[in-house]
Amino acid sequence: MIRVATQKDAQELLAVCNSHELRIDPGFEEMPLSEITEFLNGYEEPAHTLVLEDNGIKAVVFIQTSTPRNRVEPDLFTIASKEQTKELFDAALAWAADNRKGFELRTFCNKLDTELLALFEQSGLSFNRDYYKMIKDPINQDFPQLPQDVTVEAVDLEGESKTLHMLETESFSGHFGYIPLGHDDWLAEKVAEPQLDRKGTFIVKVKGEPAGLLIASDARSDVSGGWVDKLGVLEKFRGLGLGKLLLLWGIAHAADKGYKTVGLGADTGNESGALQLYENQGFKPTVVWRGYSTTI
Repeated sequence: MIRVATQKDAQELLAVCNSHELRIDPGFEEMPLSEITEFLNGYEEPAHTLVLEDNGIKAVVFIQTSTPRNRVEPDLFTIASKEQTKELFDAALAWAADNRKGFELRTFCNKLDTELLALFEQSGLSFNRDYYKMIKDPINQDFPQLPQDVTVEAVDLEGESKTLHMLETESFSGHFGYIPLGHDDWLAEKVAEPQLDRKGTFIVKVKGEPAGLLIASDARSDVSGGWVDKLGVLEKFRGLGLGKLLLLWGIAHAADKGYKTVGLGADTGNESGALQLYENQGFKPTVVWRGYSTTI
């Protein structure tokens, strides 16, 4: 039986999601219950979550929507049979076709998950690229020394939202798959993030001019880990080492909060040199997420 999930299912869904991932990759960093709660609530808009029951929940698909980006993202986890898993994913695709016609549909799974990769291709989705989840372990608490005329300022996200919005939009404008939001939608998305680190938003300036940003998250707090959510430098300031400076600042900020590790996501096809920067600072891939998409 397929039905809509509720928050009452959260604990059982957590077990399904972690069982799925650990079956594929025994070294997977387990999800906390808070992440399942966030999945059920929805990132930007209310999520639509479907589960397949067969003497208990055997599979779940969390369907997230971003209307400003014209995008819908089903996230599938299963301990069910191949047939049952396909039945649930087909139901998710049918819901998206009925309710999000014309949207881009994107989904991801562990590169090691051959069954889901086959299902995505069978369902008509096309491979885009791979993304790393990278972790630095251990981390130190030393904030980097700032060059002359360079400052790093901790700022209030809402109070400096226009500057931060400009920095993110212009820094990421050339990145694959990045769809910029208008200021109001951008701010609403940020403040709705329950795991946002309210003291972890920084702007780097050169001679007083905003040049880049770093936004941290507490998304890994359950495992005593920090997370770099956004890190970007305006094109005209690239080549000055500001990306490395911000990354080191984010690492030190995480350590200052008592975290033992720090993580981030990286697009393996990013041509900006970000991946090499992360590797040079001791970040190591722990999961490779393979991205697929189609237009509904």
